[in-house]
Amino acid sequence: MEIEYNAHPPEDDTSHIISMLLMSRPQHQFNIEALIREMPGCEIPGNDDKGRTIVVVEAETNKQLVQRMTQIQDLEHLVSSSLVFHQIA
Repeated sequence: MEIEYNAHPPEDDTSHIISMLLMSRPQHQFNIEALIREMPGCEIPGNDDKGRTIVVVEAETNKQLVQRMTQIQDLEHLVSSSLVFHQIA
């Protein structure tokens, strides 16, 4: 699937917010969450002890958002990720 990076002109002051549900093996969850917390615009509002983590990502442009999503999805030991919500504010 191709994502349109330039859906909004550069002078547009919209921001993009997404939430993702991540699944990892419980023994790797802490390390994955630590890496995500270091990423700009990312926060973890919830998790459980079974390897599920909720991540909220905010970015100024669609391109930055897609880059951050890709960075998260490429983390070692991440089993799956699902985009739950996308808001253009």
